[in-house]
Amino acid sequence: MFSKILDYLNNLNARQVLMLAGIAAIMMFAAIYFFLTNFVKQEIEPVKIPVPVEQPRVMTVVVAKSDIAPRTLIRENMVQFKEVPADSVPNGAVTSIADVVDCPAKITILAGDVITQRKLYKNTDQAGFVGNIPADCRAVAINVSDVTGVAGFAKPGDHVDLMLVEKADDSATANIILQNVLLLSINQSMDRNDFEVNADGEKNPSQAVNAPTIATFALRPEEVLRLVSASKLGDIYMMLRPVKPLENYVDNINYKVVSSNAKPKVETAPVVETPPQPEPSKKFVIIQGNEVVQDPNDDDKSKATKEVKKQ
Repeated sequence: MFSKILDYLNNLNARQVLMLAGIAAIMMFAAIYFFLTNFVKQEIEPVKIPVPVEQPRVMTVVVAKSDIAPRTLIRENMVQFKEVPADSVPNGAVTSIADVVDCPAKITILAGDVITQRKLYKNTDQAGFVGNIPADCRAVAINVSDVTGVAGFAKPGDHVDLMLVEKADDSATANIILQNVLLLSINQSMDRNDFEVNADGEKNPSQAVNAPTIATFALRPEEVLRLVSASKLGDIYMMLRPVKPLENYVDNINYKVVSSNAKPKVETAPVVETPPQPEPSKKFVIIQGNEVVQDPNDDDKSKATKEVKKQ
């Protein structure tokens, strides 16, 4: 069949060939046109023109009932709903009380102010130092030196044990008073008067002597009382805990060291005080006539009465 078509084409003259080519070109153009038209219709979705919505005249937003200080956790009784003109509502205004409860205030919020997201911390961790204190604890600070402060190895967020060392004349006693305590901060300060002076008489800040540091811990109220009271008796030493200690808590250890140069104490018997003796009562001899009626020096009552000796 293919050979017949070739024979037919060979028998055509030039005019017929041109007509046949034109018809084929028209058919090819029509096929391409219809294909591209259907393809574009399928790919391009109709564009929806948004219908303008009329903005409400008022909006219900959350405002402060009273002044709220920075870093204060907002409670439900501190805020309320209020309707304000829509065109005066600031960007990020809060419209739900649940979105502000238990959120720390970033800045001072005055009574009647519209609460916005920029005036709040998203979580307590962003509230700074106050947000790091556990809910059942309080922050308390004590003075520690480079030695008692673990030479600066302790960092905020670490857990430490606290030991009290009491000094006497010839002895020292140490005992652990608190364990697994959260260290909130440890601030090192330098005193410019402690700078070492070089040969030229100039102070070298790089050789400054560190002043005692201040360590801040998170403790429960009863533990705060124990630590502050113990700090008045002696030195408080920090013991840095490992990440995974073998024992989280150890029994209270009380250790006492006595100096070898201590003089032995001589124990003396207690002095017993003798109670004062009563004065002897005066005795009288009763004489009636020539006879002794009563003589206290005479124990024998059965003796005959004595005659009074004549003077």
